[in-house]
This record gives sequence, C-alpha cells and structure tokens, in this order.
Amino acid sequence: MIVKLIIQCLLGIAVGIYGYLIPGYINLSVLQLGLGKNVKAIRKTLIIISLIEIPYCFLCMSGMQWLMQQSIILIIIKWVLALMLFILAFFSFRDANKKQNEVEIKNEEMDQTQIKKLLFFAIFNPFQLSAWVIWGSYFIEKTWFSWTSFSILLFSLGASLGVLIILRIYAFAGQKLITYFAAHRKTIDYSVAGILLILAFVQLYRNLN
Repeated sequence: MIVKLIIQCLLGIAVGIYGYLIPGYINLSVLQLGLGKNVKAIRKTLIIISLIEIPYCFLCMSGMQWLMQQSIILIIIKWVLALMLFILAFFSFRDANKKQNEVEIKNEEMDQTQIKKLLFFAIFNPFQLSAWVIWGSYFIEKTWFSWTSFSILLFSLGASLGVLIILRIYAFAGQKLITYFAAHRKTIDYSVAGILLILAFVQLYRNLN
C-alpha cells in the first residue's frame, strides 16, 4: 500500500512537470521574472502558482469517483478520450512539420502589474480544468491508481511539487531550456506525437475489447 502511494505521488510529480514543460505564457513569464533576479518575488510567485495546482487537481480527480459509477458516461468518456488522443497526435505531427518560430523573451524586468497579471492567469486558468479532466479520464480505468481522498490528495501534492520544480528550472535556467527546445523542437514534437498515437491505439483496443 505504501509503495502504491509513493508511486502515485511520483506520478503526480511527473504530470506536474509535464504540464509546464513546453514553453507557454506562464513558464515564459516565470522565465522573464527570473531574469530580474528578484529572489523574493520569484519565490512568492512560484509558491502561489504551485499551490493553485492542488485544488484544481484534487477537485477534478475527485469528481472522477462519481463518473466511475456512471456506466454510460464512462463509455462516452472512453471513446472521447481515444478521439482526443488521435486529434492531439495529429496536431503534434502537423506542428512538427511546420517551420518553428523562435521564442522571444523580453529582457526587461517584470513590474508588479505584470506579476499580478501572471498570478491572475494562473489562478483563473481555464485550461487547468480541461487538463485535469483529461488526466482523470486517462487514469480512470487504471487499477493501480487509487481513488481514495488521501491518495488523490497525495497525487495533487505531487503535481504541485512537479509544477514548482519545472517552474523553478525556468526561473533560474530557463534561457538554456528555451534554447534547447528551439533547437530540438521538431524531434520533441514528433516524439510527443508518437507517444500520443500509441496511447490512442491502446485506448482504441481497450474500447473494442
């Protein structure tokens, strides 16, 4: 049981890191904040953003317990999940074939207004709900995933820690990370697309059996 909980916590950390791994508004803003070398502002911002992940994750994943009791809804979710995985794989392949634009980072230090805007977006981020619903839909059939309130809380804490880790990397070593992504973006996109395609076929096979 303890081993299962540890695995679930580590899984949460991995999901949290993955959620902010690819450059987007929040992690690029954290990178810009890090360029200002304001350690206090960086620490405060990272803690707030990572803590926000806990209620988002916990509420969405807890809602999956109710869904697990709805057989018709579960069948719909299974097929929607397979469709979404195929769509995401398609868009990842399409993006990999496009000419990638370089990511521009402003060199000026972020002021308090920009920091508040970043925090506002992180707190009221509509993509968070959809992201955790997708992850919940993926884990819903996994027998090794425990759905007790404590294990979900542990998973949520792990996700929060994962977000804190990846954003801290962006804050203090983000420019090198951005340079790496720019140089290997096509390979990364193809790899992600391939993984999504495999997951889509696995889900399709499970739906048909």
